[in-house]
Amino acid sequence: MDAYQYAADEKVVLRAQEVKLDGESKIFSHMSGSELVLTNQNIIYPRRGMFGKIKDYRVYPLSSIRIIDGEPQCRLDTSKFMESRLEVSFQDETVSFVFGGLEPKKEVRAWINALSALIVGHEASEENLKATGIGAFTESEAVAETFGGFFGSFEGAFKRMEAKASPAVACRCPSCNASIKGKRGTTVTCPYCDSNVTIE
Repeated sequence: MDAYQYAADEKVVLRAQEVKLDGESKIFSHMSGSELVLTNQNIIYPRRGMFGKIKDYRVYPLSSIRIIDGEPQCRLDTSKFMESRLEVSFQDETVSFVFGGLEPKKEVRAWINALSALIVGHEASEENLKATGIGAFTESEAVAETFGGFFGSFEGAFKRMEAKASPAVACRCPSCNASIKGKRGTTVTCPYCDSNVTIE
C-alpha cells in the first residue's frame, strides 16, 4: 500500500512505536504493534496485515475529539494489568491505543499533553494526566510491592529458621548477676529482678 499522504498544511508532532489498536486481532496488529502518528490535524494508525505490510490507515481527526469543560477527552487507562492505554473519546466512538515500549505511561501522558496543546492551546490538567483503573500505581510501585512482599516473606522465613537453629546460650544479668539462658540476639526478662536482658 502507498504511504500515507499528508495534507499540505499537516505536520508530524509525535510518533510512538509498538502501539496496538485495542480490540484488533494480534495477527492484524502484527504482534509487536504499529507506529502511531500524531499530526497537527489527525491521529494516524497504520493497520498491518498478517505479514506486517500496511493494509490501510485509520485516520482520526483531532477536530472530532470531544471537549468537556475545556478539556479534550483523552485519558490514561491502566485498568488492564501491565497495560497502558491512550483512550480518546471522539464524537461517535471511543478508541483505545495500547502502548508498548519501556515507559508506556510516560509516553501516553506526553500524548495527552500534546493533544491538549493542539486542541485547546494548553497542556492537560493534572487531573487528566492521572492514571485510571486498577493499575493506577506506577510500574515501579508494582514491582516494589511484588518483590517487597516476596523478599519480606523470604526474610521472615529466614529469621524464623535462624532462630530455630540458634542454640541457647547463658549470660549474666547486668543488674543482679543471675545466670540467664536464651537464644543469641533475643531479649529476655530476668526471672529474679525483672530486668530486660539482650542475650549477646
